[in-house]
Amino acid sequence: MIGLDIYNSNSLVAFWLIFTRLVTIMFQMPLFDNKAVPGIVKILFTALITFAFYPVLKTPVMNEIAASGGAFWLLTAYHAGIGLLIGLLVRVIIQIFVGAGSIITQQVGFSAVAYFDPSLAQKVGPFETLINWTIVVTIVMSGALLPMFKGIHGSFFSINFFDLGRFYSSPKFYIDFFRSMFSSALLLASPILFTNMVLMMVMGIIARTVPQMNILMVSFVVNIGVGLLVFSANAEEFFHTAFKIYVEKLGLWFQFIN
Repeated sequence: MIGLDIYNSNSLVAFWLIFTRLVTIMFQMPLFDNKAVPGIVKILFTALITFAFYPVLKTPVMNEIAASGGAFWLLTAYHAGIGLLIGLLVRVIIQIFVGAGSIITQQVGFSAVAYFDPSLAQKVGPFETLINWTIVVTIVMSGALLPMFKGIHGSFFSINFFDLGRFYSSPKFYIDFFRSMFSSALLLASPILFTNMVLMMVMGIIARTVPQMNILMVSFVVNIGVGLLVFSANAEEFFHTAFKIYVEKLGLWFQFIN
């Protein structure tokens, strides 16, 4: 029977260190980062994942404990820090879609409709909420969380207390990674951006040819109507491309740290 040897203090320390890294990652993963999910649920789920991973991850963590002379708090701080960094960079990938939603909200003219969402603990607009929840549901239902757990599992072997691997030695990767975040958000919002640019040019021509028309009020209504039509027509391709970008970026990140 596979279990945790409670008579061995190093085994308990190893379990704690694995749990520490996993819990800091889990609190930032899609769905689990939502304020509506109780903290006790996140902790209990992480404890179950830790118990499932423990037999495989015990050896590298026990080696760290032995080599460091049992520096409990130092190892705890180290694993918590690594977990926070890994979780943060996974969370950044999700922000691509929130950023694209913000651009779309601004271009369509819904920027004044933003409201405070207690589940996200921040002020959001309608498109940010729609896109964020659609992507999260797609990720969960498609099984895209499984590669995350696989990458997290591999990080215990590639990023340890005495060798951070490529985690700190390749600044060029981080520069390209974050630059691609920005370009991906612009790519997803490009249909609305292009449509709004053309629409503004047309409205400018109308304003010059028909000065009696209140072009400000007309453009406001037209912006919303055309923006909603363009997003509706482009929604399937938008979410297909968004999911593809998410999988690619997540794959690049975990391939890098592993």
